Amino acid sequence: MDEATNFVLNRGTSKGVHTLDKIRLLLEEFDNPQDKIRTIHIAGTNGKGSTTKMIAKVLASKNKTATFTSPYIRRINEAIAINGCDISDDEFIDLVKKIKKPIENLDNKGYYLSYFEVLTAMAYIFFYEQKVDVAIIETGLGGLLDCTNIIKKPLASVITTISMDHMNILGNSIEEIAYQKAGIIKKDCPVFIYPNNQIAMQVFSKKVDETNSASFTFNKDEVNIKQADDKANVFDFRNYKDVKLKLLGKHQIYNACLALLILDHFKKDFNIDEKIIKESLENTENIGRLTTISSNPRVIVDGSHNKEAIDALIDTIRNFSYDRLIIGFSVLGDKDYEYIIRRLSEIADELVVTSIDNPRAFDFDELSKITKEKFKSAIAIEDNKKAYEYSKSICNRNDLVLWCGSFYLISDIISYQSEDQ
Repeated sequence: MDEATNFVLNRGTSKGVHTLDKIRLLLEEFDNPQDKIRTIHIAGTNGKGSTTKMIAKVLASKNKTATFTSPYIRRINEAIAINGCDISDDEFIDLVKKIKKPIENLDNKGYYLSYFEVLTAMAYIFFYEQKVDVAIIETGLGGLLDCTNIIKKPLASVITTISMDHMNILGNSIEEIAYQKAGIIKKDCPVFIYPNNQIAMQVFSKKVDETNSASFTFNKDEVNIKQADDKANVFDFRNYKDVKLKLLGKHQIYNACLALLILDHFKKDFNIDEKIIKESLENTENIGRLTTISSNPRVIVDGSHNKEAIDALIDTIRNFSYDRLIIGFSVLGDKDYEYIIRRLSEIADELVVTSIDNPRAFDFDELSKITKEKFKSAIAIEDNKKAYEYSKSICNRNDLVLWCGSFYLISDIISYQSEDQ
């Protein structure tokens, strides 16, 4: 399995201009499996993963339902799953064997596929071979030029929240970023849209008109929140009353409303009813989003790594009960680190800064310096496992430890905590 994993991961990131040409050429070698399966395509800055998991959990109750998600938390297998079960090592190895030669041929012709392009192609091939009833496909980055956007006619396009992130690739304004996300909207295909700000909604509306698509959205004032704390979320939305979520955070309630729009629209197609929908939503989990990984001491991890996600995290944590809040974090170099540090400093009683083992990681010494300017007593521990152990060691009985700032960081921490148990 290591050899197969390394073959994919060592492809690295995209080189040169982003286009769909390379993945198109690869998938043509396999007779375009992406166009032979029913797909629901999801783009957005935040909320993609949770919305995908909610829809998939419900549909899987009566249908063979695939998911393609990123980033993975512990193992690459998580990216490609059917009915909540990750692709097996043997299946992954077999897929790599199938695509290796065509990829090498394309390399020789000057079409170098990135790690994510290869993984996306593997997902489409696998889902077709497994004869899935539907595949929920999450974009990696953007939409218009994201390699998942090779689908000609999805069953539905879905756009979650839009905010400023990956500006170096997607653009420096909400309008530019929304334009990229709107790229998944296809001719005569229904699109379901989270209630974003007016600028983004205007961009989506224009694309909907151009493609003759039916669009569906909701207003947040249609949602009656009955409970939103560290135990559960409970809310009413339109005809759905007392919907419960295991996923925590008020933002997950709105993600669930978007999922409900889609599920309600397709309930006859997939043989699901209100009872199935509510039961499945209540049991949906999404590792790395306000996930408790230790109860003694109490430790929560969250992959929040941009402005919108950090704001949502802080809004949620303020509804939790604890004596002291101990926060551990690090960030990648292309994130709004100053904003993240300032916001975390506002709620932390103790702040621990560490490093991430990633080429895009922010320089540890520089990050430590900036953090200590905002939070004088911040502790800097470069080794993230030692930093994690330190955060637990200073945690008293009624305190809460929170780790956030990067999925890469919390992936390391979740794996480390699992080994420790």
